[in-house]
Amino acid sequence: MALDFKPIDSLYEGLIAVIPAMFANATPVLARGRRPIDGGLKFLDGRRLLGDGKTWEGLIAGLVAGAIVGFLLALVLGEPQIAYIGLLSSIGAMIGDLIASFIKRRLGMQRGAPAPILDQLNFYVGAVALLYIAGFTITPIMFITLAIISGTAHIAANMVAYKLKLKNVPW
Repeated sequence: MALDFKPIDSLYEGLIAVIPAMFANATPVLARGRRPIDGGLKFLDGRRLLGDGKTWEGLIAGLVAGAIVGFLLALVLGEPQIAYIGLLSSIGAMIGDLIASFIKRRLGMQRGAPAPILDQLNFYVGAVALLYIAGFTITPIMFITLAIISGTAHIAANMVAYKLKLKNVPW
């Protein structure tokens, strides 16, 4: 069955597009990185650009995990385009996460401080935005539906990671 993906208007297509982003977003905590992406640099406000929580190891782990999930979905479903969509959504997810960290630092929030909605949906908005830039569209109903699913999955994954002592905070 050939999938169209332009626009992404079914839950099936939407999940296929977003699942790699979910894996990309969830994987960096496993990397236990030591090298901050910002290298300790500070912004004009005197605060770190991103902070110690955003590392090269985590970024690479997230991108690789998301790309692998996209490739596996493409292989299993026999749709090569899914690998491309998975890679794009993974890159977008990581960009969204970095932008959220930048915003939190500008607001003076410490690493691990909760930022409801921003913490749960940064990766999703980044993934959808990059897919949109690449020419993929998503219907408004599907955007909202996938936002609810992604936010809920993010909360559940963080609670599990916290229980497993992979994260210091459950959000």
